[in-house]
Amino acid sequence: MWIDVKPKGGIQQVLTAFPFNVKGHPVHTPANITSDKKFVKEVSADGQAYQVTLDFHQERLDVGRNIKMTFEISDANGKPIRNLEPLMAAGGHCVIIDADAREFLHVHPAEEVDDIANWRGGPSVSFIANFPKPGLYRAWG
Repeated sequence: MWIDVKPKGGIQQVLTAFPFNVKGHPVHTPANITSDKKFVKEVSADGQAYQVTLDFHQERLDVGRNIKMTFEISDANGKPIRNLEPLMAAGGHCVIIDADAREFLHVHPAEEVDDIANWRGGPSVSFIANFPKPGLYRAWG
């Protein structure tokens, strides 16, 4: 389990903590992460179909360098979604975990949200991530 905190006036910290064993049968068989080389996914929420595209803005992703990654969100017909609401005082969150589940990154949008009560975003939400080691990663935005 990881702990992700940002003390008031401090910096964000991600800590590895609390290893624990869970007894019983697994609810699913974990699958290995493989790259399908596709950066467009069809998703659904609340009975609506959406298309999410991930763009890294560069061909090569290097370890230890800031990488801009942008999620573009549209409806099933390709119409951009422009009424995203903030979640936990940010215009989005992105969690990234490596293939062996040892590296955990939680990144916030590259652009700050000033007026959280009235903010509506989209269709793009960009994040800056810094990958600590080479390999395959899975991201949730």
